[in-house]
Amino acid sequence: MGERRLRHSVRTRILCAPHDRDVGELHVRRAFVLVALAMASAVTSVLLAVAVNVATGGELPGRLAPLEPYAWPAVAVAALITALLALWQQRPVAEPEPAPPPPAVVPPRNRPAELPAQPALFTGRAEELDRILAAVDEGAPVIAVSGPAGVGKSALALHVAHRIADRYPDGALFVRLRGAGAEPADPGDVLSRLLRSLPDAPGADEGELRGDTETLAARFRTRVADRRFLIVLDDAGSSAQVRPLLPGTPGSLVLVTSRPVLAELAAATLIRLGVFSVAEARDLLARVAGSDRVKADPEATEAVLRACGNLPLAVGIAGSRLRARPSWSMATLAERLADEGRRLDELSNGPDAVRASVGATYTELDAYHQRVYRRLGAHPGTDFDAAAAAALCDVLGGGAVPALDRLVERQLVEVVASDRYRLHDLLRLFAVEQLGGAGGPEGRAALRRLAYHYAANAAGFARLAPLSSEPGYDQRHAFVDGERENIVATVTAAVAVAGDDAELLEAAWRLAVAVEPDFAHYPFHADGRRLWTAGLAAATATGQPDRIAHAEYAMARAAQYSGDIRLGLAHARRSLEWWERTSDLPSTAAAHRRLASALHGAGRLAEAEDHYGQTLRLCREATPEAWPAGEAAGLRASALRGLGSLQLARGDVDAAVRTLQRAVDARRDAGDTAGLARARTSLARAHRKAGRTEVARELVAPQLPVFRRLGDAMWEVTALRELGRLELTDGRLEEAAGWLESAKAVAERTRNHTGAGITLAALAEVDLAAGRPAVAADRFREAVAGFRAVDAHVREGLVLLRLAVVLAHQGEDAEADAAVARAQELLADTDLAEAEELLERVRELRGATRSDLGG
Repeated sequence: MGERRLRHSVRTRILCAPHDRDVGELHVRRAFVLVALAMASAVTSVLLAVAVNVATGGELPGRLAPLEPYAWPAVAVAALITALLALWQQRPVAEPEPAPPPPAVVPPRNRPAELPAQPALFTGRAEELDRILAAVDEGAPVIAVSGPAGVGKSALALHVAHRIADRYPDGALFVRLRGAGAEPADPGDVLSRLLRSLPDAPGADEGELRGDTETLAARFRTRVADRRFLIVLDDAGSSAQVRPLLPGTPGSLVLVTSRPVLAELAAATLIRLGVFSVAEARDLLARVAGSDRVKADPEATEAVLRACGNLPLAVGIAGSRLRARPSWSMATLAERLADEGRRLDELSNGPDAVRASVGATYTELDAYHQRVYRRLGAHPGTDFDAAAAAALCDVLGGGAVPALDRLVERQLVEVVASDRYRLHDLLRLFAVEQLGGAGGPEGRAALRRLAYHYAANAAGFARLAPLSSEPGYDQRHAFVDGERENIVATVTAAVAVAGDDAELLEAAWRLAVAVEPDFAHYPFHADGRRLWTAGLAAATATGQPDRIAHAEYAMARAAQYSGDIRLGLAHARRSLEWWERTSDLPSTAAAHRRLASALHGAGRLAEAEDHYGQTLRLCREATPEAWPAGEAAGLRASALRGLGSLQLARGDVDAAVRTLQRAVDARRDAGDTAGLARARTSLARAHRKAGRTEVARELVAPQLPVFRRLGDAMWEVTALRELGRLELTDGRLEEAAGWLESAKAVAERTRNHTGAGITLAALAEVDLAAGRPAVAADRFREAVAGFRAVDAHVREGLVLLRLAVVLAHQGEDAEADAAVARAQELLADTDLAEAEELLERVRELRGATRSDLGG
């Protein structure tokens, strides 16, 4: 910039040279007259002094004495000369003509302006736009915008280019490099085209437009040196394609778009684009399809955006389809996009098609990377690691990493964390298309390998630590926890596409069984229901009774622990029916135990007691030949703990203490750390009910660190809650609230909805003891809502009765009556003593008859 100012200054001085000479002559003349006037004035003053001296009787010295008669005439002549010089100096002097202004800098008549039209519906990208403009202000020579197909790289580049074009007076150049296509533009051809577009192009001198790439690049750098051009290079394929097209001197700006990140361009400012945020995607859809349609159906709008994956290209096409079809509602489009098999067809609008955009990158890959990419499309989960990718793609161990790196470079795969990858939903659908569908031979084979990969890892860790008390348990648990969503999705997808593929069904079954122990704990119960819904389908497809019985049992446990007592009871009954068709006595006994637990949770205590008894009978009859070592003892201890809890629910505290002590002894003898901690916690509850709070505290307090060490969040909540209830019993309300709040936090963190509801009800009891009935009523209402959400109908009914007691105390009779009526519907098939006690208290408070309250 300084050199340009210097050249302009020199040129101005040359153009103004004649005017400067005229001004100089004027100053010289004026200076000459002033000097003459000064001299004349000095001479006149001397002569006047001499004349005065002579007139007053003085004499001239020596040889000048003869001149005394001429003194006064000399004074007169000198004065006249002085007056004439003064008059001459006052005459007007013609000023020189003003200098012509320096010529304006006018762009060349053939200044290039090659930018395509600015995108009419550009929206969003505020953060990226600010970064680009900041880089421009700082004088960045190259700005490289990268991102996957369809994220709007070209739209952003053109928007920026139009916004800053007036900063580059020598023109704007635009070239499509076709880097994502099968035939990228050759840099030499691009340089010839750029040289032809420059101002004052050689025209007929075609020789300057020929030569190898290096020669043409040198000519291009020479022609743009010391000039200011805006150069947009759209859809670059690599840094090597771009590097010859860069100016060699500052002043110009090169704006590049590409799918790969051009990290090799050392001087480039790198801008990475991802998909839109939900807000940006919604704004684009509103601008294209009309804001009234977006506002009219927010739910359908969100469904459309989810189907588009917030990809700008897809959202724009969806909006265009709506705008072209006034009869379509947003819900119509959402329904059409919901079908994954048709989604890419729906997101086509002439040349603007997601399939074509992604396909351009896919065709650029070699056969090996195409195969890896399409097999990755078979992964049904949200993300995956390199080992899972290797299994899907049938490559050895770390062999998947270089292929993944290549696909990441081409923006077909995203890196989401250290060694974790994913495909955008629409890119996954394109990969599945190339695979011939997830249910095609290649897709089923990929799923089978993936299922065995997850099963082998889980089973390997299980062999190291089959019990939660063993050292390797944390490693297995961490693996299953980290891959939980993928495991469920893999079993579900495998069963969905297997058909009569027995090998794929076998792989799905083995995976479900391998992870079963881990899905038996919070926070996995909801996931366990999904896992065993698919696992039960796989077992049913095989027609093997033991597998069906196993799956029914697992489903019963998952449903029961997630709070859905009715569903758990139904599966528990079916599990026992299937096991009774076999000769597997240990499994039949376990099914009795599961059904007893489900009936207990359903409030049907008499039936539950019968099945606890059946379990204990089969355990007594166990023989070493029929039962695995130690299995009968563990099952017997579990049944005793369940029976003791049932006796406690009946109000038979002494019997409960005796039974639960037997459970503790059995677990201790078996050396089962986890089972012993659970039995002691249950025994502590019985001692509290008997009024022995110190004994109870000594039993339960040491179990809390055991549960935490084992990662058994469900029983951690139970222990925390028991400690809180002990403090409540002893009247220490603040301490009680502290323990219960801790229990509630763990339950909520682990999605233990039943545990959270029970703890809320216990906190309400603390509020009642503290004289806060209104707060207590609100907690009871919150607990009721939580139980209703998971269909824990017995828990809901009992808490409704507790709420009715509080409301009756407060005189809120209408709500109390409604709560009682709903509770009686929920508890109609139960034989719970607690329910009868609570109902009796409501009657007493209301002063009503049994018939008035449904008695």
